[in-house]
Amino acid sequence: MFSTTIGGAPVTTAYYARFSASLVASVCAAIFGGVVMLVVMAVALMAAEHTSFFYVLRPIGTFLYGDRMLVAPTPAMYAAAAAAHFGVCAIWGIVFGYAATLLRVDKSVGGSLALGVVLGLAAVILDVGFIAPALQNRLWGDDLWIGVMPPAVSWLGHVAFGLSFAVVPLLFRRLWLRWSGADLSNVR
Repeated sequence: MFSTTIGGAPVTTAYYARFSASLVASVCAAIFGGVVMLVVMAVALMAAEHTSFFYVLRPIGTFLYGDRMLVAPTPAMYAAAAAAHFGVCAIWGIVFGYAATLLRVDKSVGGSLALGVVLGLAAVILDVGFIAPALQNRLWGDDLWIGVMPPAVSWLGHVAFGLSFAVVPLLFRRLWLRWSGADLSNVR
């Protein structure tokens, strides 16, 4: 029986492999971007506010612990703040994966970079501008994030997060080829 193939794999297999590879590559890039974001924000805060390197996790931890995270953080609080941060990054990675697959930019560094910057800006607008104030006011009676995080540092960190999606095409190609059943012996 004859069937259409892409890269040596049946079309239906290639389609699902492409979508899966895009999602996995996007979530991996988002976690990488979360690390980049934390480092950029930590360095900016160290330079501007003369804080410690791990201070950047305190504003993030205020969502979970309120002002206790600012006054007397524990290692467990820092770990929970990091987990919450990377969880939100993974959600944005899934959003990127869906958008990149629909727009077919998951194979292009330029397209991934442009979509990533748009996504980073959307994250700062939605997360910091809308969700954080509503959530923090509801939980703690005050928006603790905006009280301790300079807006320029937040924007800088979120743009760095968006720029990290440029690594998606590098991860995507290998995953797609592997999962579609293509012969990888000639791929570099």
